[in-house]
Amino acid sequence: MVGKWQHCAMSGHPLVKPIMSCGLGRLYNKEAVIEHILEKGPHSHIKKTSDVVELKLSDNPTYKSEVKADSYINHYDAPYVCPIIGLEMSGRYRFVYNWKCGCVMSERATQEIPNETCHRCGSEKSSDDVIVINGTEEDIKLQCERLNRLRKEKKSKKKNGTEDQKSSKSKKHALESEKVSSNKKVKSSQQGEQSSDKFKDLDTYKKLFHKNNEKKDSAHWVTYNPYYN
Repeated sequence: MVGKWQHCAMSGHPLVKPIMSCGLGRLYNKEAVIEHILEKGPHSHIKKTSDVVELKLSDNPTYKSEVKADSYINHYDAPYVCPIIGLEMSGRYRFVYNWKCGCVMSERATQEIPNETCHRCGSEKSSDDVIVINGTEEDIKLQCERLNRLRKEKKSKKKNGTEDQKSSKSKKHALESEKVSSNKKVKSSQQGEQSSDKFKDLDTYKKLFHKNNEKKDSAHWVTYNPYYN
């Protein structure tokens, strides 16, 4: 029981800061997590660094230990305590942490002092953000269900976001097509007006030319002489 609280769930080595935790509430050394992700290890629920959180732990001022041959020689029960009511994090009491901020405290503290924000740093939290550390089989089952539900919600949001993006692109394309069509109509109308003006000018020119010819061909009856015309 105590081993789960003082040893990495991946490597089995003693836990040393920085200590990480997954959505199931297990404890890991950061180095072990990075190696696991790079080597694509057996823990299928941890595929990237966002699948774990670095815990903010409160040191037990009376704890002393020595490390020999990858094992602890404990002089006191636990290296960490609850920052609110001082209970030791040894496995004797239930401990939880806030997934959003990583702050760790005893479950009793959260029950005795209920709050919608983190007791330690004041960041927001919800029931989905509270993870039980090294919980019972029932706790792990509930936290597995939580992980699956959050992943489905994330995929759904991503899918909806992609569809919204496609819809936005379609609307933008339709507006651009409408704008191009409108510009073509305006241009065509302008060209029609220009052509009409040209035809009007041509008609005017023809009329003037015709009048000039009429004036040239016609002579007054007094001055008319068939020999000079």
